[in-house]
Amino acid sequence: MCSPYFVNMNPFVSFVIWISLLSSFHSFHASPMQCKVSLNESCPASLYYYVPNTMRSLDETASLFNVDNDAVKRTIDGFLIMINCSCLAEHRFFTWHMDYKVQKGDTWNSISSKFGFFVVVAMSEKVLIPSVIVTLDVLCGCSNNADMVTYKVQNGDTVFTICSRFKANETKTVLLNGLDNPDSIHERDILFIPTPAGFNNLTSIDYHNQDMKTKKTSKSRIFIVVGAISAALVVVLLSILLVFWKNHMKKRARQPIASSRRLNCLHCYLASCPQRRKFEESMVSSIGSDKATVLPYNEIREATSNFSRSLIIGQGSYGLVYLGKLRGTDVAIKQMKDTNSKEFLSELNILCKVHHINLIELIGYAAGGESLFLVYEFAQNGALSNHLHNPALRGHKPLPWTTRVQIALDAAKGLEYIHEHTKPYYVHRDIKPSNILLDSNFHAKVSIIVAVFNGGWRNTLDIERLYRGRDSFLKF
Repeated sequence: MCSPYFVNMNPFVSFVIWISLLSSFHSFHASPMQCKVSLNESCPASLYYYVPNTMRSLDETASLFNVDNDAVKRTIDGFLIMINCSCLAEHRFFTWHMDYKVQKGDTWNSISSKFGFFVVVAMSEKVLIPSVIVTLDVLCGCSNNADMVTYKVQNGDTVFTICSRFKANETKTVLLNGLDNPDSIHERDILFIPTPAGFNNLTSIDYHNQDMKTKKTSKSRIFIVVGAISAALVVVLLSILLVFWKNHMKKRARQPIASSRRLNCLHCYLASCPQRRKFEESMVSSIGSDKATVLPYNEIREATSNFSRSLIIGQGSYGLVYLGKLRGTDVAIKQMKDTNSKEFLSELNILCKVHHINLIELIGYAAGGESLFLVYEFAQNGALSNHLHNPALRGHKPLPWTTRVQIALDAAKGLEYIHEHTKPYYVHRDIKPSNILLDSNFHAKVSIIVAVFNGGWRNTLDIERLYRGRDSFLKF
């Protein structure tokens, strides 16, 4: 994904993005609406999509903005797009995040133009690849006292005419947008218009019947054009068919051989790419299956309440770990930057091959928002280290010796499995209490991390070099 915003943004990066945002506008008077209440604030808002003298239908507009038809209202000279405006953690201004499939020939400027120049921050260093889904950030605003409309100034507009149109208070609009001189607004400036009476009070026209007529007219024109072209090409096509007939018969005779070769190549390709086969099969598997599930990015966002900081349960050099609720089940969601794709694929490749009751199970994985995600089963009693070192300070009771012995046996079984019963076999290389997690019944589950070794034994010295255990692991 190509969204430039992500959780845990450091102040310097946030400042750079803020400067990029300001420099990307055509307007000198409008600026993004600052987050003022809380990091997780959200509200209903709308965009005024100005498209005069156009044959674009309501259905086409809803499809363009990737929203339901019920979220679009037709106005006299455009559309009102209902959105959910939010201010995610560490963000400085309100935006609406929208997924967009890159088309051939797209540039950041053409994409912004397509959406009425509401799209902000053109990431010039990001290459736009056709058919890839990117996340676009669209300006919006929230207010405690009024619904907010994001409006692009048109030629001939004044603050007075805009406020009259939306039945908004002119003084509040000027203050809200920080306009030093209300008479100096320019075409394509972005203004936030407060509408105290709500969106339903805006002047609108039900163009449903007109949309239906437009569709019928468009279809009739298409049929006429297609019919005329077809008639003109009939003579040419008949001549071409006579020329190609003999060639067609020859190709038809060779088709069974060519089809057989393609089929053999396909079997060969699938046989040599088991990970691709697993990837495609897992698309339709459920969480309860024995294969990792490819999860939609939206489900990850919902499971973590838009990556709320209150749900962070761990942090390391790889990124953050969130406690999430996925399809009614508590899970641990590890977020990694997309620059760590090598580590992500290495860990995914291993976790998809190991399945044991005493190993933390991989449930699924996802990608989006410039991040990669691994979803694991959640261990309710946390890491063993929390119960060994000053447990009272963490609200735990000392572990009975019978429980400690059971934990040691569980961990040993998990390690024995990856040492002896996997092909290729693996060596953990980082055995310590923080990598041994406890479920609700205090049964141990070893956390498999990227630091593993797989290969063939050569001699005892090699085995000793591979061992990376910590002394604290033995201090039960």
